[in-house]
Amino acid sequence: MSSSGLDLPMKVVDMFGCHLPVCAVNFNCLHELVRHGENGLVFKDAEELAAQLQMLFSNFPDPAGKLSQFRKKLQESEQPRWDESWQQTVLPLVTHK
Repeated sequence: MSSSGLDLPMKVVDMFGCHLPVCAVNFNCLHELVRHGENGLVFKDAEELAAQLQMLFSNFPDPAGKLSQFRKKLQESEQPRWDESWQQTVLPLVTHK
């Protein structure tokens, strides 16, 4: 979380780019990135995070489990993967092609 509580966490963006769902601490603008129950989970305290982690890993690696469902939604999203975004955005800036 940023010190202002208003910046979106870039680690979440990186994780989504790798199709990795997140558990993220709740703050003012997080809803712009993390949709609770759809592409990850939002928690407010350690107890809530512990319950979420137990739920996510209780049936691991069952493809019908909640963790697998989150990953599938991220894979189906229109957002580019991390490596695709790098090649389109950053690579042209650092190469002399």
